[in-house]
Amino acid sequence: MSVADPSNRAAPALDRAELASLLAKHAPGRYRIRPLLEAVVVFVAVMAATFITVSFIHLRALDAQKQEIRQGLLRTANVLSTLVDVEKHRGFNAPDLESTAGFIAAEQQLIRAKQADPQIAFLYTAVLDGDTVRFVLDATLPPLADEEDTRVALLSAYDNPPAEMVEALRTGETRASAEPYTDEWGTFVSAYVPLRDANGTAIGVLGLDLEVSDYLARLEPIGRATRRALVTAFFIAFLMGSTVWFLRRFILVLHHRRNALFEDLQGVQARLDDDAGGRPPA
Repeated sequence: MSVADPSNRAAPALDRAELASLLAKHAPGRYRIRPLLEAVVVFVAVMAATFITVSFIHLRALDAQKQEIRQGLLRTANVLSTLVDVEKHRGFNAPDLESTAGFIAAEQQLIRAKQADPQIAFLYTAVLDGDTVRFVLDATLPPLADEEDTRVALLSAYDNPPAEMVEALRTGETRASAEPYTDEWGTFVSAYVPLRDANGTAIGVLGLDLEVSDYLARLEPIGRATRRALVTAFFIAFLMGSTVWFLRRFILVLHHRRNALFEDLQGVQARLDDDAGGRPPA
């Protein structure tokens, strides 16, 4: 009978001890990986942050552009107001003066000015008669045979005038529409500048209307830039979400493989324990 080598009997015990130590040291942690949910969260977060930022910039740019449009209308109206002879304008105080040479000449001045700028929808002057706004000069051309006559008669009342117009007449200060308004002639953005006599007293206003279509056309580049920014942000957010999904999915696969390896090693440990007869590792 041969005598067993003691070193050979000790080896399994050492292997079991080392394996038990490794299993205790590298036991997988308990955490959950959800690639799709995490990708969606990243996508939504990026889109929300971008939307808030772009919206803020859009509103600021829109306000700045609207202010520039209002200032441009006021500058134009101020220049055109110099064409009005205020002293003669003061004398147009009866409807029957509409056919006089002085009234016709005054209107022709404004008609020529309006024709020089196609974007001017209407150009006119008005005065305040008590609480009633009344038109005086109107730069609208006489209609052609098949067109509707949109001219207003001398001293005809303006029903439901814009608040900015009434305020300009009452205060003698320049005013411009904060937002488009609608009346019987259409939808406009307008500017109003006072007509002052030699003493600086405001006797009426000159009004200038811009069609809302022209107004919106000036704002359209901002809206177009905003839409492009949001589309770009969508693709960036989608790319970031996809990247997160890919990386987290890869990590999830590695995690599953690590767990599978750990379970395999636990199985090896269990078999070693069975071979050792249940003795604890040395």
